[in-house]
Amino acid sequence: MKLDIKNLFETYLRDKRDVETCPVCTDQQSEYSPLAEITNFLARYKLSLNAKNFELAWEYVCGNKKELKAELDEVASASRMNDQSAYDLHERYFNPSIDEQIEKIFLQAIEQIRNTTKALNTGSENAIRHESQLIEQADNIRGGKGSLDSAIQKMLDLSTLMVESTRENQKQISHTNERLEALQQELEVARSEADHDKLTRLPNRRKFDRDLDLAFQRLQDEQRPFGLAFVDVDHFKRINDTFGHDCGDRVLRMIADQLSLLSSNRCNISRYGGEEFAILFEDDAIDDVFEAIDDCRLGLSKKSLVDVGSGRPIGRVTFSVGMAQCLAGDTKQTLLRKADGALYNAKSEGRNMVRKYSNDFENRRASDG
Repeated sequence: MKLDIKNLFETYLRDKRDVETCPVCTDQQSEYSPLAEITNFLARYKLSLNAKNFELAWEYVCGNKKELKAELDEVASASRMNDQSAYDLHERYFNPSIDEQIEKIFLQAIEQIRNTTKALNTGSENAIRHESQLIEQADNIRGGKGSLDSAIQKMLDLSTLMVESTRENQKQISHTNERLEALQQELEVARSEADHDKLTRLPNRRKFDRDLDLAFQRLQDEQRPFGLAFVDVDHFKRINDTFGHDCGDRVLRMIADQLSLLSSNRCNISRYGGEEFAILFEDDAIDDVFEAIDDCRLGLSKKSLVDVGSGRPIGRVTFSVGMAQCLAGDTKQTLLRKADGALYNAKSEGRNMVRKYSNDFENRRASDG
């Protein structure tokens, strides 16, 4: 008899039965299986039963990706674990296609250079051999050895071979340059894809982490001040649950487009994960950035949206923002915590607002917990 694993899991999650009674959570000897923990993980965070969520849960329970486990714990502790955040984590940790593509391009370039070097070495050896034979024939002519006509013909033949060898080398060099130029373009495309979110086309978490490191480096080297803002779409799960993930994706793209209007050489917008965005701003006074973000928030909140897929009204979509200035003594972790604390404050006070960090937030959040 073949077990329908998907049906069994769905039945188990729906009925919330004890893990010991779930057929797929015990082995043939009725021993407790890691599948029980995996199932509990999916149920605890109300994740849909699909291959990506299952792989994520399996890695959390049985795997050895320490960074993934730490980030899952961080997302869960911030109450941000849902299908979208799980999808984003899976894309980052289990979708190495971009890195593999970059690696492949590098290997192709190395192989192309290696082949050209071999060809040039062979060409040089042939040229040296032909040159030696030409000198030999010239000596024969000067010494009156053999037939003059025959010696001259040999010299002409050798000269032709040298020219052809040189042409072959030039062709090989030209071909290599063309191929390396094409590989360079492929590499630039692959790097861009690796640093950008597929849905919104904004820089992704990977690029944000590098930009944040650079901002700290500039603060240290040039005393260039900067700050961080977290933007989180309000009640986004309700949009996904009511109108579907396609509608949710369209809403995220629209908000990303609105936030992109704030972007400049001193203000970078990234998709941090799920329905959350990050804004890194340098040099500008935090009050000026506050005003610009708040204008963007207000403009969005005045729109009444309609789902183009079903024609049903979505209504207003809003977001909340938490901002923090990086001060002397701040680390990457403390700055992220400060911005997250300000965001928590904006959410707890009713959403659809922008809040700047203050020390009171930490005490208030601790008392709420």
